[in-house]
Amino acid sequence: MREFGVPLTPARGVADWRERLDRVGGRAMTVVGDWLSPGERVSRSEPRISALVAVVAVAGGVLPILVMAVTWAAKPDPVAHVPACRVAHEMTGYVLADRPAEDRYQPDRQCNSADAPNTVERTGTGRYLVVFGKLGRDGGVAAVTPVTGDDRICTLPDWRPEGADELVQVDCFDRSGAAADSGFTAHFWDVSPGGETGGTAAYLRLGDPGRTSQTVEDAYSHNSAGGANSAGREDVGSYVVYFGGLEAVEGGTVRVTPVADAATVCGVERWFAYPEGRYLAARVRCRDAGGQPVDARFAVTFTLGVGAPGVAGAHVLADRPAEASYTPEGVAQFSSGGQAAAVTRSEPGEYRVELPGLALKSGNLQVTAYDTAASCVARTATGDVRITCRDPSGAAADTKFLLTYWD
Repeated sequence: MREFGVPLTPARGVADWRERLDRVGGRAMTVVGDWLSPGERVSRSEPRISALVAVVAVAGGVLPILVMAVTWAAKPDPVAHVPACRVAHEMTGYVLADRPAEDRYQPDRQCNSADAPNTVERTGTGRYLVVFGKLGRDGGVAAVTPVTGDDRICTLPDWRPEGADELVQVDCFDRSGAAADSGFTAHFWDVSPGGETGGTAAYLRLGDPGRTSQTVEDAYSHNSAGGANSAGREDVGSYVVYFGGLEAVEGGTVRVTPVADAATVCGVERWFAYPEGRYLAARVRCRDAGGQPVDARFAVTFTLGVGAPGVAGAHVLADRPAEASYTPEGVAQFSSGGQAAAVTRSEPGEYRVELPGLALKSGNLQVTAYDTAASCVARTATGDVRITCRDPSGAAADTKFLLTYWD
């Protein structure tokens, strides 16, 4: 059972203040009533009568105003509206967690297909718990990307349901592997059993990174083509993921997130359709913070487009890391806005990606390094996305990467 601590905007003490003010007003009225009642009474001087009139005025006019002021001041702030990202047969949500040192808050940029709020809790240095309200269920897939100007690596040790909610753990590290606070964007996505996204999509969470081969047939696996998902280990930290039934697919995009409680970087080397084997294959490489191959669990997602009709978004394969400016081409590019992306390199490892036709005022983005040992972090701005990539030493490095954005 998790502890959430003190409410964000507690409304306490209002009843006590009302009772005290009512008592003051009541006493004043009693004094006036005693003076006006028939019978003998102590004579009152004019100053005392004036004072009583003043008391009555306070009790009858100012005190109610004070009561209203105290009540208004103690009233909880209204909860910000959480936009719904509702898609048939899907449970989904995202957060942009941009207050890395804050203990608990509701991010300004978030969505939830159950119309419930999402909360971010900081449980320790570099350790966070994202609570997706009313999205709790066994399975699904999650992803995380550091959103910061610092050199950070973020992983997902686990995600699981607790009651009606889905809990997604996020751990962030510096280049040395030590826990370090960081902003991040996190996404949870689950397709209902037997449900279809309406688009081409597949995902799995690798269960045993040391096994030579394994078929993943659990709640953490989905394939819109109905084929089997499996994975094979080629060498330390080197894997091939197979999505059965997707052998005719061209293009699309792949996202990979390490499922680990240590600083781990997992990226995509390439993906390709293999008609003879009746599958689509994606090669995944995992390394530690220093760039050395390491066996690791990971979550991998393939989508053609953004996975479902009617969902705004884009994906970009930025594959010319040394060019000053270019328009990515080929079947791996997609935008629901109907306009091509533009990539600009300002200096080594520093990129700006423009997605015309998409406002970028909300939505979720994920970045996966492509065919490299480097890792990347993201920052969003009005109208574009900023990407910074670094090699295992922490130095800025020109790098291929995959960017996925959807609203």
